[in-house]
Amino acid sequence: MNRGTTTSRPLQRLFRAVCAVLAFTLATLAANPAKAQAVTATANSQAIVVAPLSLVANQTMNFGRIAPSPAGGTVVLNPDTLVCTTTGTIVRVGACQPAEFSGMGVRRMRVRITLPTTISLTGVGGGATMTVNNITLDPTPDLVAIGNGNNRRWEIQPNDGIFDFRVGGTLNVGANQLGGVYNGTFVVTVQYQ
Repeated sequence: MNRGTTTSRPLQRLFRAVCAVLAFTLATLAANPAKAQAVTATANSQAIVVAPLSLVANQTMNFGRIAPSPAGGTVVLNPDTLVCTTTGTIVRVGACQPAEFSGMGVRRMRVRITLPTTISLTGVGGGATMTVNNITLDPTPDLVAIGNGNNRRWEIQPNDGIFDFRVGGTLNVGANQLGGVYNGTFVVTVQYQ
């Protein structure tokens, strides 16, 4: 029995030593709280400077996300009401945003605005395409129409001469249109007179 008692004493001492080290470690951790950590995030900021007799694109035209159908259809983006409506059996959700432009002249100066007749969109990665036609303009409230048809001009109304206008149109979605992101560019011209 003496051997068992002798053997257990070193184990008891080792156990007490381990408990003492563990107690010291826990006390040290409790006394020294975790160091503060810094995290960062990035955000975008934007300012648009409109120079005299210039034109700046402020926002892109966006028809949202579209689920095609076997019959196809259209998405009509009205720049006056900022509403998108669909035809056919396609489903559309998400953003409905006309393109927006800013220019700067002087109050009562006249401008002529030329829009494209169609815009071509190509699927990222190539292949599939869609077109936008029936391009429409919403000049309110900064521009007032003068004349009709091909002679139509617009008069700048704001005192500071800075004006905005929006552009919309009709997106033609084909039957079983291939999925993906479609991008395109178009040119709008403002002639200051």
